[in-house]
Amino acid sequence: HAMSHVASIAELFGGGLAATWYAGSREGAGDVAVYFSTQASENAPWSPAREIVTRASATRELRRYIRKVGNPLLFSDPDGRLWLLYVTVSIGGWSGSSLNVTMSEDEGLTWTRARRLTLSPFLNLSELVKNAPVPLSNGGWAVPIYHEFIATFPEVLWLRGRDGDLVATKSRMGAGWYGYQPAVLPLEADRALALLRDDDEEKTIAIAPSQDAGRAWSPPEPADLPNPDSGLGAIRLTDGRLLLAFNDSRQGRENLRLAMSNDEGRTWARIATVAEEPGADFSYPFLLQTSDGDVHLV
Repeated sequence: HAMSHVASIAELFGGGLAATWYAGSREGAGDVAVYFSTQASENAPWSPAREIVTRASATRELRRYIRKVGNPLLFSDPDGRLWLLYVTVSIGGWSGSSLNVTMSEDEGLTWTRARRLTLSPFLNLSELVKNAPVPLSNGGWAVPIYHEFIATFPEVLWLRGRDGDLVATKSRMGAGWYGYQPAVLPLEADRALALLRDDDEEKTIAIAPSQDAGRAWSPPEPADLPNPDSGLGAIRLTDGRLLLAFNDSRQGRENLRLAMSNDEGRTWARIATVAEEPGADFSYPFLLQTSDGDVHLV
C-alpha cells in the first residue's frame, strides 16, 4: 500500500501477538481498510495481512453511510478476547469522526457486529483514538482519546461491562488545554500521568498528572523532550519505569527514539535510536509489554 498508518499491537491469550493498522492509497481515501495480522511465537512469521474493516463492512454493520475508516486500536482482555476500537467518518474530515467497537473470541478469526459508541447526546462527533487503554482494577478500561472538532483536547473514554452491555462514557482531561492524543500511564492505585502530543508553539511533549484515578487532571507541564506535533507511545513497565517512543525533533519525523524515566516522568534519558533516516517518516509508535516481560514496538 502507498500509505500505512496508526498501528497497534496486543498479546494473544495463548501466547503470540496480534497487530492492526490501516492502509490504502492515501489517508482518508475510500479504499482504506483496517488490516489484521498475527504472530504465533517470537520467531514465527506474521500471518498475511487481511482486511477486518472496510468502508463497505462498516456501512453494513453500523447501518449508516461510511465514507472512510481510520485509527484502529487493538487490545486484549484477561479472558482472552480481542477488542478493536476504530474510527469512521460519514461526513467531512477527521473532526467528524465516530468511535466504533467490535470484539473477537477466537483470536481475530471472526468479529462481532461492530457498534457505534454513543458518547454525546448531541453531535456525538469528533472522537479519535490512538494510544493503549489502561485496565481498571474493577474491570473495564480507561482509553485515552481526543477531540478534534473546532478545538483539539484530550479526553478519557471509560469502557465497562461486556460486549452485549458495554457501557461507554467519556470525561475531559481539562478545560482549555493544548495538547492531544494522550498516552495514559498508571503509577499506582489512584495516580497516573498523561503524556500529550503538542499542537502549540512549545513543540515539547507535555505531561499532566492525575491524583484521583483519571477523573481530574492537573494542567500539563512541558517536559524536556521535543515534539513536532506527532503521535507518541508510552507505557509503564512492570518494574515501574516509564518508557516513551517519540520523534526526537521539533520539526520532523525522521527519527524514532526511546526515552526512559525512573522518577515518574520528572526526568527522561534517551536510551536508544530505533530508526533515523533523512526525509523518512517514522510516526505513530505504539508500545506493549507482554506477560513474559518483553517490550514490543510497532
